[in-house]
This record gives sequence, C-alpha cells and structure tokens, in this order.
Amino acid sequence: MSEEHKALPWRHISQSSTAALRYIDGRRKGEIKSLTTPWNKFNNISMGGIEWQTITTIAGMSGSGKTAVLGQLETGLKDLNPNEDFAILSFNFEMLSSRLVARKLSNKMKITTQQLYSASENFSLNDNYYMNAVQESRKLNKYDIYYVDIPGSVKALEATVIKFSKEIGKPVIVMLDHTLLVKKAGGAQDRDLLYDLMAMFNGLKKLIKVAFILISQMNRNIEASERIQNPDLHYPKKQDIFGADACYMYSDIVVVTHRPEMLGIRTYGPKRWPTDDAIFWHYLKVREGEPCIALMQNNLAHNEILDAVSMYSSNQEPKETED
Repeated sequence: MSEEHKALPWRHISQSSTAALRYIDGRRKGEIKSLTTPWNKFNNISMGGIEWQTITTIAGMSGSGKTAVLGQLETGLKDLNPNEDFAILSFNFEMLSSRLVARKLSNKMKITTQQLYSASENFSLNDNYYMNAVQESRKLNKYDIYYVDIPGSVKALEATVIKFSKEIGKPVIVMLDHTLLVKKAGGAQDRDLLYDLMAMFNGLKKLIKVAFILISQMNRNIEASERIQNPDLHYPKKQDIFGADACYMYSDIVVVTHRPEMLGIRTYGPKRWPTDDAIFWHYLKVREGEPCIALMQNNLAHNEILDAVSMYSSNQEPKETED
C-alpha cells in the first residue's frame, strides 16, 4: 500500500487532555518555558518569547531590519536562555554566513559594517580594533549555531532539518532567510512553493522538538502613492505580505517590521506618530493573543533593533492595529 493511502493515526480525547494538563502544569511550575528573546515587547505580546512547536514569520520591506532580527535572535536566544540546551540551524540563502558573522562583530564592537570592512573614510580599523574582532569571533565560535548557505528545495530543507535534529540530539531552532529563495520544483509558482514550504514546516513541528522563524518578503502594495499620502492606509496589512494566505494559515505569529521613514512618511498613521529612528512592529497575527503595534528603536547602523523607550505619551503609544 502506498504511503498516501495508509490510514492516519488517531488518539482519544483523554490522551490529548492529559497532554494539555501536562503542558499547563509544566508552564505553571516553570518547568516548561518559552525562549526569551532580546525584546521585552515581543516576549510580552507572545507567550513569553519563542515557543517550541511554533512557526513565527517576520515580514518587511528591504532595509526594514528583517535580517538583523534573525541575527539578534541567533545569539540572543542562546545568551538569554543559558539553562536551555538547543541548537540553531540557520538557512541563509540571501547572504553568506561569513557576512552575517561580520554583522554580529559589528554589533558586538559597536562600529558600523563599513568601518569593520575598512570602507569608511573617517575610520581606520587599527590593530586594536582587529584584535577585538578576533576576540569577539572566538566567543561566537562557542555558540551552538550552524549555517546552510546553499539554497535547496522544500524536500532538501525537510531532509536537512530531520538529519540535523537526529545527529545533534537536541531541540532545534530553524531559521530561514528568506522563503522565496527556496528552490522551486519545475514549473511551480512562488505561491505554490510557499504553501509546500509552510505545510512541510507545519508537519515537522508535530514530529520533532523544533521552532521555526522565517523571513518573508512584502509585495509593492505598501509603496503605492495613494497609501503613502493617506495616513489611514499607512499600516501594513495581511495582503501586503507575499503569499499571505499560506503565511497566515500556518504561522502562529506574523510580525511586519516596518520603517515608514523609508517611504518618506514623517508622521505615521492616523495618530501621526513621528518616524525618525523609529521602527514599528505590526503583530498582524498572534495565535494566543491580540494583534497590536510595538514601537521599536532603530539601531541598524550596528545591526540591531531595540525596545524603544516610548517617545509618545501613554495615551499615544501604539497599541492595537486596525483592520
């Protein structure tokens, strides 16, 4: 009998009830925890951070800080959860992993990537700076982080995650930058690819202890002049994410990281929030919570996004998104 004709397994509600109570009790006693992220706002909005057996999608325009978010998560999840033993498998199909490590060094040393690469006219990377880079790289080498630079198909990604999980022998955080760079099967459309990819991740999260953090692209709708000129249309919407239906169907959390100042918007949305050095995280889907907006601080010069100390009064600060 072929695999597709085999009957699927089932279990009685009592088994699911026991599993639910075990999870509730484990959370209550602190035996089961989400992985704390570098952002208090994210932790408060989600279930305390990154939960196992979940899919988190981060979308945004080019230059909005998506890759910086993954970079911070790679080291931040390890730094902030020292008692949790897990590995990170990062599929980086857009940039070389060596360039990603250089961005981490930029962040650790608090200099720009241009300065690190001796490409800045007003800065010289002297021997002291270089030795600092060497020392920081040695610290990074101790992290349980692995990179895959060569793009592959959905089946190749699935096989890689399964093999890695078995060989590493511990839970795995899988990161992907970005979804549209996964190789398509012959004749497949981008939307077909996204459905297949998300369905594969959804299946794996039920088989092994894993969490997925994915980068997704935005379409060009948000750049339309009529939206830029109308504050009521400034906010990103579900339809602005490429392949939104697949993304929404399978993701537990969908966040759009957005820099309105890139579009020439000086005051943002119906409440006219100032955009200088501001990044807005629009939580469009939170499976165990409510959609909302979080104000973040732009420090992308050092390859990081920070929790913002509110630049607005309490009755102005972003709270809920509008449909």
